Amino acid sequence: MESDFDNNVDEQAAAWFVRLRAANVSRQDEASFVQWLEQSDAHRKAFDEISALWGDADFLKGLTASAQKHGIAPRSHKKRFICSKMFLALAACLVLTVSFTGQFRVLIKADYTTALGERKSVRLEDGSTMMLNTDSAVALSMDGTQRWVELLKGEAYFDVKPDPGRPFIVKADHSTTRVLGTHFMVDRKSDGDEIKVLSGRVEVSENGHWKEPVVLHAGQAVSVNSTALGQPKMLDSALSTSWVNGFLVFENETLESVVNQIRRYRSGMILFKDDSLRAMKINGRLSIREPGDMLKVLQKTLAVKMTYLTDWLVIVG
Repeated sequence: MESDFDNNVDEQAAAWFVRLRAANVSRQDEASFVQWLEQSDAHRKAFDEISALWGDADFLKGLTASAQKHGIAPRSHKKRFICSKMFLALAACLVLTVSFTGQFRVLIKADYTTALGERKSVRLEDGSTMMLNTDSAVALSMDGTQRWVELLKGEAYFDVKPDPGRPFIVKADHSTTRVLGTHFMVDRKSDGDEIKVLSGRVEVSENGHWKEPVVLHAGQAVSVNSTALGQPKMLDSALSTSWVNGFLVFENETLESVVNQIRRYRSGMILFKDDSLRAMKINGRLSIREPGDMLKVLQKTLAVKMTYLTDWLVIVG
């Protein structure tokens, strides 16, 4: 990682902390960070200090209200000392990061939101039910002849009350889903949208085009990105839908798939030190009501080493 802070270990730690919070972190970034961390005890100590300090309420208050609101820090009950130079370096990096995330725009537009690790069930005025998954946001428009929901980020499950005179429409980043009454999910991912149907039938199209929508039936899913509307496929795993009932259910899933789901519910980084563990097949069920305990429960059931460098950084393998 290139940085202007290379002459100071504390400032390097601050730069790494902010870089690893970005949405576009690559495996090369993760590998480079682990290499930097293992270069010396001073690097580990500096990163531990900044991770703990980031949970200090006084420090968060001294930065921005939005930083605390979006939960971009690990919890910590310890208060640490930090030099003003490191404070300014971290604050500058934070401002640059938050400025380009578009989170403020989402919050202004949203009618309902969830924080990291939170789920929320909402009964809509038409009698339908909507459940937001972790770190999600929606805007609603229930007036007129159509019921509109815009999924601004994250994932939502819908139990739609039938009303032939008022179609229920969910718009995400690349897709528009139209139903009359059914149970389905829409997941707005970084690389495209995914629509999953639990019962009934839905019509999915690329945004703005209704000429040839894809029709999905119960147990089917489809992906939509910026270039194409995919073909329907069968839901072959409970892992992506079981969150509605408060669990992550996995049967013959890879450890990487399960860890990727856990990442959605907890703050911090989970890195694989041994890549061969990614393909390890596992079975089980994890409660998402206590996101901080999911990795610990998983560790107890597997013969896999997990090293907690801080509450925020876990190395698998």
